[in-house]
Amino acid sequence: MISKYAFRLFISLIVCLIFGFLISEASFQVLTQGEANLQDEISITIPIGTAERIRNGFSIPSIPENIVFYEGDRIVVNNEDTENHQLGPIWVPPGSQGVLNLQKSDNYSLTCTFQPGQIMGIEVRPRITSYVRFQGLLAIGLPSGVLGFLFSLIIFPIRNDLQLMVQHDEET
Repeated sequence: MISKYAFRLFISLIVCLIFGFLISEASFQVLTQGEANLQDEISITIPIGTAERIRNGFSIPSIPENIVFYEGDRIVVNNEDTENHQLGPIWVPPGSQGVLNLQKSDNYSLTCTFQPGQIMGIEVRPRITSYVRFQGLLAIGLPSGVLGFLFSLIIFPIRNDLQLMVQHDEET
């Protein structure tokens, strides 16, 4: 009798884990938009005349105000301008470059001398690892498997041998 329940629970879990795998992987692909989850080095080039444009209240169209990065990414700031510039803790003299390593996921507002508002918003997201993807699979598959098992007991009850014998005796 217990083996019938165990077998049905096992089948429910397998079906729902496959379903959970499909759902979690589909959502992963949609959220990452097929991008590789590799560490990147992102270059920001400060063009010549940037300091003058900022003093006059103009933005630099090639430099976004808010950027999304992932843990482990590096921002390389190349200063082609004739004046010093700063992005958070890095100071970049004219004709040189500075590197900012992004190690911790968080939302940052960094001092930025090449933005009109003097602030650059940086969102650093955690990297999606195989372990995180496995957790997503379990978070969907296990509860769904247990619910599937319970619903299957309601829709298709398991009759034990005693119930079958009573039903057989009633029929004869």
